[in-house]
Amino acid sequence: MKTKAYKLLLCGTLLVAACKKDPQIIKEDTADAANDNMRVTAIDSNYLPLTVVTIAGKANTEGYADGSGKQARFNGPWGIDLMDDGTLYVAEVFNHTIRKITPSGVVSTVNIPSHRDGTSLTNPLAVRVAQDGTINIVATDYTEQIRYKIWIVKPNGQLLTPNTHTEQYYYYDLAKDPYSDDYWVCGVTGDFDDVNGPQAVVEKFQINTDGSIGTNGINIPSEKLNPYDQQSPLVVNIFCGYNGVKYLVVRNQHIYKLTPSGKLTLLFPNVVFNGVYSVVSTKDSRTLYIAEGSKIKRYFNGKLQYLVGPQKPYDGGDGVGSSADVTAHHMVLSKDESTLYFTDYQHNTIRKLLLR
Repeated sequence: MKTKAYKLLLCGTLLVAACKKDPQIIKEDTADAANDNMRVTAIDSNYLPLTVVTIAGKANTEGYADGSGKQARFNGPWGIDLMDDGTLYVAEVFNHTIRKITPSGVVSTVNIPSHRDGTSLTNPLAVRVAQDGTINIVATDYTEQIRYKIWIVKPNGQLLTPNTHTEQYYYYDLAKDPYSDDYWVCGVTGDFDDVNGPQAVVEKFQINTDGSIGTNGINIPSEKLNPYDQQSPLVVNIFCGYNGVKYLVVRNQHIYKLTPSGKLTLLFPNVVFNGVYSVVSTKDSRTLYIAEGSKIKRYFNGKLQYLVGPQKPYDGGDGVGSSADVTAHHMVLSKDESTLYFTDYQHNTIRKLLLR
């Protein structure tokens, strides 16, 4: 019988976003301090004077409607992707849709064909659009058990729904390799009742000769994970850096880096995070942006700096620094690194943070 454990764990992460606890520096082992693991030496919780602007949707107004700017309505915006021309794509969980947003803020619904058996897209979590227009989508057993977890729509409208290796595969996110046309998918496989227990999944987003999705799987050594992560190694977010490192978020609690040689290292070992949804890095890999606890934070040179986050009266309002109310979820960084685009899950809006 198919387990519902991972579905429940994923649903449970929504509650974490409401947590207002701030990360604190904790005492670390000497061995940890010697590693290149982005240990934090200072935390600045004073928000910087950066501007937040809502691109589409009306704060605290859920629904479904295409249109321009505030005329559009969203319900559960999750994953987000950015094209070179400034077009955004958003995976919307509760409306079971992929939305397209033009640089001028006009929202439309992307036509995702139904499967030949009549099944339509349900519970999309991640979307990545290739340069040739191919739309790659990851869905999961979120609001209900689903039949097809991978949806690939070719530019000519052809729909591919490759199976997972087994029914016990759960995928959560997609990331593009910055140096190729390859994508990587992450998640978890196995059951809590399995002899070997659940296993973290990081695979190339390609179709095998047997028709299933996922090739070139990378072994994630369990002994390198935090003890709690070993019990539930859900890789919920992945980012492929220009330095060849894959940044992995496990259980929305810990961030790891996976080097090209296969070395796995826990980052920020002296900080306790509460609800990490996504991470993105600059091209020089010196700065890491983290969506955690509804806030957006920046790590650079040992310092964890607050940028924006939830603010009373919690109305999803735009503004500068602490005058903006934000519940950040998934992020994408503009090519010139001047803007962070993000989904505001709680307020059902799509927004941007101006970094300059």
